[in-house]
Amino acid sequence: MASSNTLRIILCGKSTQLALTVKAGLLPEYEVIHIILSPEAGASEIPPLLAGHGLPRPARDHDPQQEPSNLGSAPAPISAVVLGGGYGDDESVRRLRAACAGERGVPWLRPDVSVPTPPPGLKYGAHVVGRVKACLRELEEEGRAVGDGVYFY
Repeated sequence: MASSNTLRIILCGKSTQLALTVKAGLLPEYEVIHIILSPEAGASEIPPLLAGHGLPRPARDHDPQQEPSNLGSAPAPISAVVLGGGYGDDESVRRLRAACAGERGVPWLRPDVSVPTPPPGLKYGAHVVGRVKACLRELEEEGRAVGDGVYFY
């Protein structure tokens, strides 16, 4: 479990397994409090989380295996939104940020696709964790970890 000083983030990814790997790797410094698995879900779920409202309880017939780590039931201040490779194109970033217009601004991290990556698998997850942690650490050290902005990791 993360400490009260842990920064809380929303993680957007298209692979549940990779998202869970990244979530585990970011601890203890960063706690993923919600995983988004599609751009459509992001457009509807990120705004209430940024506003501190949490999410409505899933329907009774909801399959928890589809979204195993969506933990947004308890409102907590969000420190950043981290976008995975499946959300790294300009249009996806624009749509997600537009859906959140008017909500509290936070840093949005997106992948720098010009940086070589290992093929999908364990090494890829560790690579993403390292890049995200380095970017978040740099933002904190430079005093840019608060307020709105888009940053490449």
